[in-house]
Amino acid sequence: MTALPVRAESRGTVMAGSADPADDPVIRPAYLTDENDVNVLVAGVEMCRRIFDAPALKEISLGEYDPGPNVQTRDEIRQFTRETGGTIHHPVGTCKMGEDPAAVVDPRLRVHGIAGLRVTDASIMPTLTTGNTNAPAIMIGEKGASMILEDNKTV
Repeated sequence: MTALPVRAESRGTVMAGSADPADDPVIRPAYLTDENDVNVLVAGVEMCRRIFDAPALKEISLGEYDPGPNVQTRDEIRQFTRETGGTIHHPVGTCKMGEDPAAVVDPRLRVHGIAGLRVTDASIMPTLTTGNTNAPAIMIGEKGASMILEDNKTV
């Protein structure tokens, strides 16, 4: 069992490293920069401990692996998560859909300011879904394909 902030508030960036498209992008994930994400992790560790302390699980559990019995206070858990935390996130939102200044694509998935270019994958999601991104990404692709066909119908 693990704890993680499913709807993390921390926001990183992906930017062009230079004007040369062959250069690698500059990726700054900014994990745990929002204090709420750390609080969610601390509460999650505490909840996992309560669940495994229930008699039905306690008698069959092999014990806590991480953070372990030496990490007890909220501050210790907080420090542990900052030092050892990882992610299982499926990054999304690098080409946010919308009409606001931060949006890259419009509601028909067309890139603002670039004729003939659309984005039809999970990068248009403004926020991460609670579940796996596979099904929503497939749905976005299918909807994008339908929009492309609609917009290019010849009568």
